[in-house]
Amino acid sequence: MSAAIVNGADAGVDENTIYALKNLNNYEKNVKDMREVVKSLQDEVLYEKSQAKDLDDHNFLESMIEMNHQIEELKFYNGFTDVRGPGIMLRVSDSTSDDENLDIMDKIVHDVDITVLLNDLKSAGAEAIDVNGKRIVNISEVVCAGPVLKINGEAVPAPFVIRAVGDQEKLYNVVTEEGTYAYDLKNKYGMEVAAIMSYNLVIPKFYGINSENKFAQSAE
Repeated sequence: MSAAIVNGADAGVDENTIYALKNLNNYEKNVKDMREVVKSLQDEVLYEKSQAKDLDDHNFLESMIEMNHQIEELKFYNGFTDVRGPGIMLRVSDSTSDDENLDIMDKIVHDVDITVLLNDLKSAGAEAIDVNGKRIVNISEVVCAGPVLKINGEAVPAPFVIRAVGDQEKLYNVVTEEGTYAYDLKNKYGMEVAAIMSYNLVIPKFYGINSENKFAQSAE
């Protein structure tokens, strides 16, 4: 468009032309305003998306933290972490009694003896137990294997040192008071049974059993 028309200096320019030019100017202004509005809206949408993404990331992070916390709790309560705390140490070994009324088999510590002692300690509130360094968990096994016991699939010779973390007095009483299984092992069968309290026991985590499932598989 020529400068003459823009300035309205050309005699041939009528009112309709000027009106059209004014409308064009208004149109261009409206388009510019609309573009600014659109850009503002786009910026707002991007901001909301960013906020939503940050919120999703935050929720995801919180979920991961909570999940890891639950995993650590499961590992702790199922024996897959080292633990420390007060408790007792119980030492058990074969009988040295010369009582002729006792059969030779009655003078030997068997798997059932250790199993009963472990159950007594659990009943007294033991929160973590090991035998000669082998962590006792729900899937642990204690079986006779000739002159030794197999605990968690590994051979363990006498003497057997049982360590248990928990209420010291309750744990101590359950292996020393008259009428308890440990008391009978010591006083009826002459086995060496000695218990002491400790304020700082460290029980190692469970390292697994050296066995392989032949039939059971994951259902997933």
